[in-house]
Amino acid sequence: MYPFFGDKLLANIHNAAMKEFVNHIADLSPATIRDYVNIAKSVVASARDAEGKVLFPREWDDDFLDAPEIDEQKQPTVDREEMEAILRESQEPYLTLYSLLAGCGPMRPGEALGLDIRAIHPDFRTLDIVQKAKRGELQDYMKTKNADSKHGRVVDLPVALATLLREFVGARCSGLVFCKHDGSQLMQRDILKYSLHPILKKLALEQGGLNIFRRFRITAMETAEVPQALQHTWSGHARTHVSEVYKKLLKQREWRLGWAERAGMGFSLPERKNPRNAQLAQLIEFRRVG
Repeated sequence: MYPFFGDKLLANIHNAAMKEFVNHIADLSPATIRDYVNIAKSVVASARDAEGKVLFPREWDDDFLDAPEIDEQKQPTVDREEMEAILRESQEPYLTLYSLLAGCGPMRPGEALGLDIRAIHPDFRTLDIVQKAKRGELQDYMKTKNADSKHGRVVDLPVALATLLREFVGARCSGLVFCKHDGSQLMQRDILKYSLHPILKKLALEQGGLNIFRRFRITAMETAEVPQALQHTWSGHARTHVSEVYKKLLKQREWRLGWAERAGMGFSLPERKNPRNAQLAQLIEFRRVG
């Protein structure tokens, strides 16, 4: 599990061993320590017998573990002008990806990178969120059950964004919307390394990950006074109390599309030169290796 634990069996990993582990990694950041401890706890909890019963139930005492508290973390985001500046510096497929993340839903980055063309409605105004991409794998479950399509998770797009997405997809009928030339998924680390981080550095903006676009969108929906129930549906957040009226409205696509158009994207798309020709070149490359 971790080199630190050596030959220790899972049965022997209790609070004392975990505390020793925390001390061993004390030089790391509080957030990293938290993540490592949570992974270790998950590994212990994952051991089950043939009947699915947990083999090593634990009551972890976080006070005893003495892990450092996590201060309020920075959550970089962008405003409208900064968003438009980023898009002006972006090349495809990043321009469409960033526009989609910031202009609809919002989707989580892994959901956008795992978006299959077959999950797009014919008019390109609605996306069914049924899987996510993570570290080179496609997972058919969401981060939370509220983001699971079985619970009604859809994302609706304004017309301008739907048009951009339609042009980007072109004549393709299946496969990932955002993919490499061989059809495999784009990796977040490569997007950050070769596109977003260099752009943010060039524009002298605070460095952040793809979630800067999700935060931008959440703010834009609040500003546009999108009903909370609809915000939660699009975002995959846990819902607070939803009246019977909203339960019925959320099932009405035209009502959702009306709000998607009313809210808009919150930014303007940059003028693109020969978008059809650029897309055709991408399609030729895609088909050549596919």
